Parts: sequence; structure tokens; C-alpha cells
Amino acid sequence: MPNKYALRKLLLTCCTAGFICATSPLNADELPNLGSSERTLFSQAEEAKLGAQYMQYLRGSGAVIEDPIDQQYINDLGSQLVSTSNDPSGHFYFFFMGSPEINSFAGPDGYIAVYSGLMLATSDEQELASVMAHEIAHVTQGHIARKIAQASNQKYKTMAGMLAAIALGTVSGQAAEAALAATAAGSQQSMLNFSREMEAEADRVGISTLARANYDPNSMVEFFQRLQQSERYYMKMPELLSDHPLTPERITDAQNRAAQYSPRHHKTSQEYYLIKERLRVITSRNNHAIISFYKETLQDKKTHQRFAKQYGYALALQEDHQFDEAQKVMDQLMQDYPDQLIFQIGAADIAIDAGNPTKAINIIEPTYELYPDNYAAMVEYTAALYKAKKYSDALNVLRLHRLNYPDDPIPYALLSNVQAKAGKKAEAYQTRALYLTNFGDFKGALAQLQIAMQLPNLDSATKSRIQSQEKGIKAQMQAAR
Repeated sequence: MPNKYALRKLLLTCCTAGFICATSPLNADELPNLGSSERTLFSQAEEAKLGAQYMQYLRGSGAVIEDPIDQQYINDLGSQLVSTSNDPSGHFYFFFMGSPEINSFAGPDGYIAVYSGLMLATSDEQELASVMAHEIAHVTQGHIARKIAQASNQKYKTMAGMLAAIALGTVSGQAAEAALAATAAGSQQSMLNFSREMEAEADRVGISTLARANYDPNSMVEFFQRLQQSERYYMKMPELLSDHPLTPERITDAQNRAAQYSPRHHKTSQEYYLIKERLRVITSRNNHAIISFYKETLQDKKTHQRFAKQYGYALALQEDHQFDEAQKVMDQLMQDYPDQLIFQIGAADIAIDAGNPTKAINIIEPTYELYPDNYAAMVEYTAALYKAKKYSDALNVLRLHRLNYPDDPIPYALLSNVQAKAGKKAEAYQTRALYLTNFGDFKGALAQLQIAMQLPNLDSATKSRIQSQEKGIKAQMQAAR
């Protein structure tokens, strides 16, 4: 995945640089849980452990888009849908993966991937929500736990690598091949394909979730059918339909389910269109081509959602180091849409990239003070403070917020850099070890702790914490073998 924007560049240094630098419709309450009988064979604790290993594989591949603005959006939308699902208390984490394929994937313990290609293929927020609701239903109905429990002869640690390899198959053939070779489980992929009954149930439960969240319950089938009809243009079936095959019976059943609800109309948010363009730029391989695309698009006065295309244009200019022009476009967007936080965050990020962190602070600090719980604003504000060498202030912000995002390694990437610059070297190495563990880099994490143990003047309490962390990482390392 190409590295984009000032904040992403800052985060990357923590990874790569040397440290210190067919049935009749049922009512929702009547729906069976096809996986409930398997929970005794596969406990919630075991699924949580498997989910953590699964995410380590995916993050280690570089396929996960580690971008706070995208993550804020997809998790806010996912949380809204989960809150209207039949199991709102379960663990969920949503993330984008950089792939042109039109697909999504539900992993163990509620980790749900949305491919960037799927986001770009949707025409409105309802279509995106419909796919996410379907994947949420696979989790809440216990389908994933059931399929894994059926593989009782397969070690769960092997299963994590296999699941990641399947998810990576359309992202990087080499990454998938390596993961499958490591797990020796390639022949097991068919075991994880959901049955027709599970797909139909996920449709029904997902449609109910959509309706309760005030999205059009027909949007799921309409989106699937649109992809199906456009297959001749793709010259191959979109992966979403390959992994979730549409049969006439399934379509009829979903249509009958949707017909039980009164019509609903959801107004697509500005954020949806902005995130689409952000992903378009992040996943582009030819920056000059993407700049030309936006120039041509903006010349057409009939362009819909013009503000989103302008935003994408500013991001592409920023990536091309045309900072002055990018700032002009983003400043105009801030003026035209003063309540849109994404533009304020974007303007601050351009200022950081242009080497003006003081300007970035002036832009983002009022936003952070107004919306201290906004994850993307918090990360951008901390990055600006770090670049301005205000390490104590940055440390205070991160200490206040970082534990609120247990599934996200980004705050730890920032924290390790800030701690190092603030002179807290032992803590910095420990934080970096924690960060690397999230990517499955156990050897790298242990190396950081070994360096920490060699620092002079360590007190006994610090040594004890480092040794305890080292013991925990070695246990994870052993479990992943």
C-alpha cells in the first residue's frame, strides 16, 4: 500500500525506521441461531484469541488501511448498525483493506473487512450499509464460530492464518500464498464457505438490522442484483457474489423479507462521499493519473458531489507535494463547509506535510477542543504537536485517549515516537513492542524489550514490567507457531 499524507508518513516511521527517530419469511424474533449449538465447542474467549491472531496476520501483510479518518467513518457506521442488530453487545471492529476487488469479509470475533473496491462500487451509503449489515449478521448468528468449531481437527492458530490468507487472496497473491504455506491449510478453504442456509439467514437478519437503522431494507438485494447485472462489464463475477452467491431462491426470500417493512429513505452523509474519494487516492498507483482524473471531473459543471471531488483533488495534490495548491483547495472547502471536520483535519495534515506544524496546530486545536472524542481529530492534533516538538502536550493527549481504542494500533505508533522524544526511552521501547505485536512481529517486539532492559538506571518496577511484557509476547509467539 503506498504511503499517503503527513500523518500516515509519521505513523510509518514507527514500523520501518530504526527506533528513536428458500423458505417462507420469518419474523425477526423467530430466526434461528444456526451457530448457537457450537458455542460450547468454541468459546468466546477462544474466538477472541483467534480474532487477535487473524488481525495480526492481516496487519502484518500491509493490506489493512491504517488511516484514522477512514477508520473513524467505517466504525461509526458499523457501530450504528450493530446497535440495531440482534446482538448489540458483541465485539466488532470494522476496517478497510486496500484491494480493487468488490468484496467484504467477516472474520472471527467481529472483525469485518470492507475492501476499498467495494466502497468505490457502491453508489450511496445504503448500499454500503447493506453489505455491512449482512456481514454483521454472519457474526451475530454464530456462523463463523460454527464453521470454525466444525474444524475441530484443525488447530485454531492454524485457522487464523488460513482465514487471513483467504481474506488476502484478492489483495496480494504472494501474501495469500505465503500465509497458506505457513498454515498448510490451503485445502481447507472450502470448509469456510457459508452454506446457502447461512447466506439466506444473513440476508434476513441483515435486512432487519437495516430497517431498524432506518435504511432502505431493499438496498441489499438491489445492490447485489446491480453487481450481478453488471458482470458483463467486469468480464468476471465480482468477488462479493462469488463468496456470497445469489440464487433465485435467495433473491426471492430476501425480497419477501424486505417487503415486510415500510419504505425508508436514508440521506447519504457527506462523509460517505468524502471517504470514497479518500480511498480512491490512497489506493491509487499513479498520482499523475488521479490528478488528471480530478481536473477533468471538476471541469464538468454537472459533476455530482463536487465538494467530494475537490477534496480528492486536494489529497492528490498533497501527495504530489503541491502543498500550496492543495492548501488553497482545502481552505476553500473549510470556508464553504465550516462544520465538516474532515476538511479541518485535511488542512492541518497538509500544513504538517508542508513543514508548518504551528499552522497545523492553529487549524486543528479548536476542532479538537470542540470534539475531543473525535478519534481522527485527536490523532491529527497529537501528530501536529509532535511535529511542533511539543512532546509533553502530545503525551498528555495520548495518555488521555489511547486506551479508548483497544483494536487500533495507531495511537501506540504515535505514543512510542512521542515518548522517545520526551526522554521516556524505557516506556517508548515498551510501547513500540506493543505496537509491533499488533502486526505479528514478535521478534521485533522482543528486540525492543531487550534494548529497553539494557538502558542504564532502570528501577526494579520498570524491569519487572518489561519482563512481564516479554513473557506475554513469548506466549503469543508460541501460540502462533
